[in-house]
Amino acid sequence: MINEGRLLSQHGFAKANSWITLVLSVLLLIGGAVQIAFLLAFGHTTAGLHSVVLSALLSIALGIVLIMLRRFIRPLQIYQLHENGILVISQTDKKNRFIPFERIMDIYRFRTGKYTRRILNTMIFREENSKTWHRITPNIANSERLIEVIKNEQLMFRGPWALNTLAQGGDILFTRLLNARCGLKRFISSNLLATHEKRIRLSALMLTTDEGKTVPVEDIQFISGGSNSPLIRLLDKHGRILFSVPYTSLSSADLFIALIEHMIQNRIPVRN
Repeated sequence: MINEGRLLSQHGFAKANSWITLVLSVLLLIGGAVQIAFLLAFGHTTAGLHSVVLSALLSIALGIVLIMLRRFIRPLQIYQLHENGILVISQTDKKNRFIPFERIMDIYRFRTGKYTRRILNTMIFREENSKTWHRITPNIANSERLIEVIKNEQLMFRGPWALNTLAQGGDILFTRLLNARCGLKRFISSNLLATHEKRIRLSALMLTTDEGKTVPVEDIQFISGGSNSPLIRLLDKHGRILFSVPYTSLSSADLFIALIEHMIQNRIPVRN
């Protein structure tokens, strides 16, 4: 039986988004109803009858559209944050799935909407051996905190495992999403997402890609970039770029950065 641990917080549909849309739709519907009532009472003496009718119908139509929009922007999944993982609650079939932190394998972070400060405000993640992606967007309450917790917990649980795997001579697999700027913003389906991914293998001795790029780890002396920078760059001792990848296109980019930084500071002796 899975030990979920203590419930820390709940992350449902953001109330601010919900109430603003609801209040506007109600006001528009009331405004349209008032105009229709006015027409029924004084319509035969009212000048500009067609304009009033058009205004009333437009107000009611906009109110109905906002109500439908409010339903449309509701997230398909909401979340509960527990001590040992995330409870994913499906809004469509009301089924729950608990995902322990140590089973979170892939994370993509990216931007949605027009954010002038280029905030990475959205995350998709999936657990180990699963093709199902879970999405955390700004219309989920306190999404920023939830995204930060998932990122940090993945580093805490998978970081030591990854270092041990590298020390045993194994590879850590990362994926790079091609055309991430368009694909992630639109959140393409999981099947299409998989077809746009290319592999990056990291061992204690070598970084290799599906395109045939190879970079000896001993040549990597510096790393630049991160969540506040569009590109992650691996540099040699002369500052030349050995490898670069957009942060938002790399799965578990923070784990990748942490492993590279560790290997720059402490080369990993491979145990045969």
